[in-house]
Amino acid sequence: MEIKKILCPVDFSEYSDEVVEYAGFLAKLLKARVVLIHVLDGLQGLDQFQILSLTPEEIARKMESEARDELEVMMEDIAKGVKAETVLRWGKPFVEIIREIKEKKIDLVVMGSHGRTGIPHLLIGSTAERVVRKSPCPVLVVRRGSREFLMP
Repeated sequence: MEIKKILCPVDFSEYSDEVVEYAGFLAKLLKARVVLIHVLDGLQGLDQFQILSLTPEEIARKMESEARDELEVMMEDIAKGVKAETVLRWGKPFVEIIREIKEKKIDLVVMGSHGRTGIPHLLIGSTAERVVRKSPCPVLVVRRGSREFLMP
């Protein structure tokens, strides 16, 4: 089996940089392409005053613009020596991630887990858990705790 395409879902938390680092390291090692994906799911990340002062269309455009900017910054970090592209989608994160896996024939997913436990985990579940259960390809779930990678 060859790994030629790696999907890396990001949520722009401080932890996303670690996950992108793993994906970039593996892509360099395997000479693979990285697809960074972010899924917009509702009004996350906007301040209350913005929601009250903007129309729904303006809110959506603002969210897309900010997400595209963040994806571009992440792509610049990973693109040193790695072919990379970005994807922005609207919807339920795990549904859109699975859709992207199938559409692009992804070979490996590298994603983070926020390690939710207890009642919230039982009631909601995590995006990573749902992707692991439904993905047609292997999924590497990266836990917190950065590691330094040294290329051979």
